[in-house]
Amino acid sequence: MSKVADLQKAQQSITHPGSGFFIGAAILGAIGKALAVAGPAGNPGVIRERAKAYAETAKAYAKASTDLGDAADNRLPNAWTGSVAENAAQSIRALANELTVSQKSLEQAATALNAWADNLEGAQSTDAQGVTALENVQKSLAHDAFDMSKAVAAIEPANTAVGTRILAAQRAESSGTRAASMLNQLAAKARTERAGQGPIDPLAALVLANEKGPGGEADGDYILTAGQLDRAEQFMSVMNGADQLAFQKLLSGAKSPEEAAYLWKALAAGHSVADVQQFDALIHPHGDDPRWLSEHLVPALGSDALQGESTTHATGLTYKGAEILDGYDVYSQRDVNDCVAASTVVASLKLDPVTMLQLTTGNMTDVPGADSPEYFKQRLQQLFIGQYQQGQLADGGQKIYPQNNGGIGPKGNTFLANQNLGKGTGSTYEYVNLDTDDDRRAAVTRIEKALDEGTPVPFCAFDEASAAKGENGNYHQMVIVARDGDRLQVYNPWGQSVWVTEDQFIHNHLNDGGLTGTTNINRPYGAELPK
Repeated sequence: MSKVADLQKAQQSITHPGSGFFIGAAILGAIGKALAVAGPAGNPGVIRERAKAYAETAKAYAKASTDLGDAADNRLPNAWTGSVAENAAQSIRALANELTVSQKSLEQAATALNAWADNLEGAQSTDAQGVTALENVQKSLAHDAFDMSKAVAAIEPANTAVGTRILAAQRAESSGTRAASMLNQLAAKARTERAGQGPIDPLAALVLANEKGPGGEADGDYILTAGQLDRAEQFMSVMNGADQLAFQKLLSGAKSPEEAAYLWKALAAGHSVADVQQFDALIHPHGDDPRWLSEHLVPALGSDALQGESTTHATGLTYKGAEILDGYDVYSQRDVNDCVAASTVVASLKLDPVTMLQLTTGNMTDVPGADSPEYFKQRLQQLFIGQYQQGQLADGGQKIYPQNNGGIGPKGNTFLANQNLGKGTGSTYEYVNLDTDDDRRAAVTRIEKALDEGTPVPFCAFDEASAAKGENGNYHQMVIVARDGDRLQVYNPWGQSVWVTEDQFIHNHLNDGGLTGTTNINRPYGAELPK
């Protein structure tokens, strides 16, 4: 049991000591158990020293990044001209960006550690006050344990003292958990190291890991997730010689680093080299147009920045500026109960540029109007429904949509998670019940790890109050696509994404930020978690 649980158990014994002649002895026994629980462990001074070291290193990285950026822009040797200079500058800028990412990560780590140190110090001080108060009650009652009136009078101060210790333990545990969560997320940003561990040379890995779409921030909006870097490397390492040569030829012929990054992304999504060749034939005429590539290969990311920093408002996904069509968001599942299919499909599209290109252009990249929002919407709806039907079949249904529009059960959920998301991430999903706060708290740990690796997590929720009244409860699937510290970005297949806190997820307050609007779907009850 945790310290909080042990203290709560002792507190329960203090407030309910029974009755009769031995009530004082029971209270003393409970106080002894409460005092036996150790206080918050750790040394705030040591933690602050580590934070200081991180902050100092961050300053050094910032200076190095500035110097490298200046070198790339102004100080390359005059003999380096044309493509040689362009490639050299590109590599130096990538290194500068890598240092900037490291700088920001170290600064965030220092902030997290200092916050943890402050909270731990405060928790230890509060706990010491509770211990002193408990010891005073223990001493005063020790000689009068069989005095009924004094024993009863000791309950309130003992209860208050243990309550003080419980608050201290909760503060220490929650702050430690937050710090660990943030440090794990920051560690997952070590992208270049992961990219450079396979057959690709370190400098090429550096450039590849740092390619971003138009308008991407220094530490975000990367074309490739860290998980995709790993996946592409793995596929490359086991290819036969002919496929390796064919893929290398595609890379060397790319018009831009962005085009090359999308080829890697297609490979990471599980497509064969032959499929990637067909894909490149379609995008190569636009390979030197980063905005065209972004708009047609990751429009959900390009217009909504699904992996950007958390905000407090709902954000509608758009394609080419078209958010509302016929009263529905362009990404909306409309009036079909295919939320399972719609949520997993949209989450998978940000991982798979080959399928996204088919949706945005119908693979008719140079036909005028083929990439219009209306055609995109039609293709997307067809994909939703096709996946919905497959999920119903996997669920054991004899009748499928449109004969049956009753949704999909756990078997269909897992089937679509593996089919739509597993292919692009290498993950195998399992359905996990979320019946209690403890279930959801345990799931959050697995969710954080999955998101740090670039793996989306679908989950199911319902309207708790509606279900309690015997109504249908508005059962609905959504998908968690990113995190920022202890905030989770949830994509609702009604066409919008909202950031919710992990506490809101754990304690059934999903809709506090307007995730599902006037339909109060607030209680998660199951999730598809990567094994």
